[in-house]
This record gives sequence, structure tokens and C-alpha cells, in this order.
Amino acid sequence: MFRDGVRKSIWQEEIRKFPSKIHTDPLYDVAIVGGGITGISTAMRLQKAGKNCIILEASNIGFGTTGGTTAHLNNFFDTTYAEAIKDFGLDNAILLKNVGIEALHIIKNNIHEFDIDCDFEMKAGYLFALDEKQEKKLADIIEGSSKVGHRIDSINDIPFPIPFKAAAIIPDQAQFHPVKYIKKLTEAFIASGGVFIEKCLCKSHEEFDDMVRLHTSKGIINAAHIIYATHIPPGINQLHFMNAPYRSYAIAFTLKGDSYPKDLG
Repeated sequence: MFRDGVRKSIWQEEIRKFPSKIHTDPLYDVAIVGGGITGISTAMRLQKAGKNCIILEASNIGFGTTGGTTAHLNNFFDTTYAEAIKDFGLDNAILLKNVGIEALHIIKNNIHEFDIDCDFEMKAGYLFALDEKQEKKLADIIEGSSKVGHRIDSINDIPFPIPFKAAAIIPDQAQFHPVKYIKKLTEAFIASGGVFIEKCLCKSHEEFDDMVRLHTSKGIINAAHIIYATHIPPGINQLHFMNAPYRSYAIAFTLKGDSYPKDLG
């Protein structure tokens, strides 16, 4: 599997090519641009609902974010619930919490329904503060989580050999192998009648009253609706001037023996 990063992902050994054949249907119900977990999950749900869907992936499944993720399945986000309450109000912060819980349930249900072996495990997550500034932020995180009904408990010990000033545990989190998961989900999508096209770059689209015409590297594709399951759509629009590129990193170590924490930190 190829990725868009310089560094090799631990998921990269999972190589799978899918047969590419665009059906001669003059009009798909939905065209989904992007073959990561968002695009494939969306396409599977729509296909199950009776829609005739096609996924267009510019490279291969997991090429972007999905293939380089740390594979944590969290219903706790970089934007804390305290920040969400401040910026968007309590009701919307509660909605954010519920969406996170529902996303985890969708993945668990797909694993069960399609018999996906992807190393899925439920885990506890931990947050810990290393100094007084982080200690205050952790207190705000716990308070905000309490307001939206998301469980985070203060604790006095963590499974990591790191000195800390304060800590909290977040139950009911999970981890999995993202590429194994989307491979099987893509197979299920194709088996249900969906069309998946790799190496198909969507260059632009035109909107008409009753359809959307996609101009791709493999020709023109027509659909009643289009979903961009990408960071931003192609072309030039307002989003391009509001988004800045950035990348996060995870460092992996080989440890001697089996005495190491297996929770999420």
C-alpha cells in the first residue's frame, strides 16, 4: 500500500488492489470521492440503504489520513468539550459527544455484520498533566466533560512510567487496524453492488439541476449527488484559503520483554 507521507506507516504492509471497472450506468445515485474510512463508511451505509454508489479514489485505499492514523477510536477529541461549549453552546457540545459514541458503535456493528478481523479491542484512555498549566487544563477538560455527560474520572495512578501532577481515565475507548478494517468494508461494499475505482483522480465537477458531472482521470462520471470524503474538494474555493496543511506524528519503539502498558495514552 502506498501512502502520501515520507515515513512508512506500520499499516503499509496491507496491500490490496481492487478490480477497476466503471459500470455503464448513465447515472449513479451517489459518487463518493475519497477511499479512506470516511468515504468507504459513507458509501457502505448508502449502498445498504438501496442507493447505487461509486467510490473514486485518486490512489489506493488508506493512502491519506486513514493509512497513517494511530488507530485510536476515541469519543474524546482534540477540541475538548469545554472548548466546544464555549464556542458552540452546550446543546451542540452534547451533539458532538453523541456523534463520537455513535461513530464507535458504527464501527463495532460493521465488524460484527461483515465479520471483519481487524484487531479491534476496547481500551481505557488516559490523560495526565505534567505541570501546573496542564493540571488546570485537565481540570477544565473534566468539568466540560461532566457538563455534556461524558465520563472522565480523576485518578491517582496511571499505567505509564511517567511522573505527573494530575490524571484522568476515559473508559470505553478502542483501537483497531484501520487498513484491515477498510479493506473488508470495501469488499462488502463491492459485494453489495457498489463500484470502487482506484487511481481515479477527480479533477472537478459541474452541477446541473438534476445531476452532477464529475471530470476524472478515467473519464466523465454522472451522479445525482456527490460527496467529497476528502479534506477539501478540488479546484479553488473559499475552503482553500481557510485551511492550512499540518501533520501530526506518532513515535514507535521496540521494547524488551512484554512488561509495558497496553492502554491508550
